[in-house]
Amino acid sequence: MAEGVLRIGTMGWTYADWQGVFYPPSVSAENRLKLYASTLGAVEIDSTFYACPRESVVETWGKITPQNFVFCPKVPRSLTHDRKLQNVWPDLQQFVAVMRRLGPKLGPVLLQLGPGFTREDWPALRTLIPLLPTLAPTRFVLEVRHRSLLQQSLIQFLHEHHVALAAADYALMPRQFTTTTDFAYIRLIGRHGQFEHINRIQQDRSSDLDRWAEAIRKAQAHTNAVYVFVNNDYEGYSPGTCSRLMERLGTAAKPEPGRLQGILFDEEAAPWN
Repeated sequence: MAEGVLRIGTMGWTYADWQGVFYPPSVSAENRLKLYASTLGAVEIDSTFYACPRESVVETWGKITPQNFVFCPKVPRSLTHDRKLQNVWPDLQQFVAVMRRLGPKLGPVLLQLGPGFTREDWPALRTLIPLLPTLAPTRFVLEVRHRSLLQQSLIQFLHEHHVALAAADYALMPRQFTTTTDFAYIRLIGRHGQFEHINRIQQDRSSDLDRWAEAIRKAQAHTNAVYVFVNNDYEGYSPGTCSRLMERLGTAAKPEPGRLQGILFDEEAAPWN
């Protein structure tokens, strides 16, 4: 098998703190995505977690980004958190239909479950997951945030239905990376809200990035694609973390559109354990 395609990006592109750092000081909010896509080749869409966008908005995203750019949208929390996947199939179909306005730029769709979704909610997964392959070629990835769900039965279930299990480096969950289909999906999240500003690297997690780089190389050897998305809470500035990870993987990072100097470390930042 040829080495899997590697796509690295951040969880969103609209952060005001990036103005004057990742983006030029004078860039308008409407032009941020176009500039983002000139540097990174993929993005996880955080805004769709809060509401399904209009078709016209999605079409615009597709028009202003390069041909090989990829979007990975999060399913709205009204389906995953509020309703815990119960009786959501028509709404999920509608969400996917809207996101398909991206055409070939639509990547895997993320079903991020909340911490309140436990093993007791397994029947909802048992009902929904087998339906997802009927929406092919759209692919799906599941992230769980309760330890009771991280069992071999879930891994086998996702494998049977060709759904990826997200590997999340998240403060409240064990680090577990298991591929369940022909692509891998990694989310470097960290601890929410630990940084007041998100415009510079504030916590050096080099050892963690070294381990993830090795895991990514291994995953590329037996999958078609590996998607990696970084949160600002991971090191304090997700574009900088993307660059640091890409260096470890031998991928040249493109210059940030608005940045004229290297990433600076905050020497007083406490290490995350």
